Amino acid sequence: MLQKIVISPRQLLSRAELEAYDPASEPWQKQFARRYTHHSELKDVLNNMEDVNETVYEKFAVSITPYMAKLMDPHDPNCPIRLQYLPSRHEEQKAGFTTLLDELGEEGDTVPGTSVVHRYPRRVLFLVSNTCSTLCRFCTRKRMVSQPSGSVHKDEIERSIDYIASNKDIDDVLLSGGDPLTFDDERLDYILGAIRERAPHVRFLRIGSRMVVQLPTRVTPELCAILEKHRVQMVNIHINHPKEITPLLRERVKLIQKAGIMMGLQTVCLKGVNDDVAVLRELFMQAIEMGVRPYYVYSTDMVEGAHHFIVPYHRMLELYEGIRGWISGPAVPTFVVDGLGGLGKLPIIPTYVTEEIRRDGQGTTIKCRNYKGDTVEMPGLGLDFRVPSQSRA
Repeated sequence: MLQKIVISPRQLLSRAELEAYDPASEPWQKQFARRYTHHSELKDVLNNMEDVNETVYEKFAVSITPYMAKLMDPHDPNCPIRLQYLPSRHEEQKAGFTTLLDELGEEGDTVPGTSVVHRYPRRVLFLVSNTCSTLCRFCTRKRMVSQPSGSVHKDEIERSIDYIASNKDIDDVLLSGGDPLTFDDERLDYILGAIRERAPHVRFLRIGSRMVVQLPTRVTPELCAILEKHRVQMVNIHINHPKEITPLLRERVKLIQKAGIMMGLQTVCLKGVNDDVAVLRELFMQAIEMGVRPYYVYSTDMVEGAHHFIVPYHRMLELYEGIRGWISGPAVPTFVVDGLGGLGKLPIIPTYVTEEIRRDGQGTTIKCRNYKGDTVEMPGLGLDFRVPSQSRA
């Protein structure tokens, strides 16, 4: 009997090979196996590439799908796709302020023996994986993503589902990681099915995934059938620049939407990548155009090795001002700071309405301004107005 020989897909080590490669020509698992895991593997694919010290890899690995490498400008070192995924010497420099591995304090809110982060009364974050298809250099979960010591074991997942099932107050579960879609269909089918079967009180089941953008061929009719079967109501995807929105991504997003699933967009505000009003306007309008609702714009978390991406608070306010009123209302996301140590998502909102004491002693007035700077005073909104009760005859 002939023995079946399995040949692992080889990496695409020249620009010509990468340009000729069609990501949709093979199953997503094969493209996943073709990932670049060291910047030197891209030396004949990208020009003007920084040669970083090997110590960078001791803190955070490199992983880039051919699809994402193909989106990188072959010559421009400041390409917004390159900046997000290629290691940089900045990662080894001191930040000038304290950076943390667990900047959001998730470990303190993790239920012992599980991978469930239970911070809010009625909703939980369920970290099901420590793997991503492509690793963002600004990742907030560097403590577990790409690190073998951070693996989420099967028994942890079982205990996590048991915890959700036993806590009837939980009505919102978000699967994240790493990336839940790095699981094969069978494993994902089991986890989603177990939640639905053992925790029928969960009303809102959603998935957060960067892989939809980093490897769109992961979205297949079979995957969408699983999501629909288990009534996954929302998939949030992560896009930081319009260059990441390709015809292939649009095509696969439609598959998710045809399964009756809402889609939201999360973005991280990154210096040199998208801290530009025109870039963000275009990103959010392209997202809403394909039926993906902009949800959050996060400030860069103060994790180790990501300080060079941080956009100052005053600049984030300027970016918000340059978006609200200038593009469609449904395309305007909420800008937030994810508070240090687990304080939660805190909105960054310029002041459009102020309450001022009137000098004539007649109470207060509301002073309003719009996106163009036009103002109006509205005295009635400043009054504590009560309708007198009518006397009975």
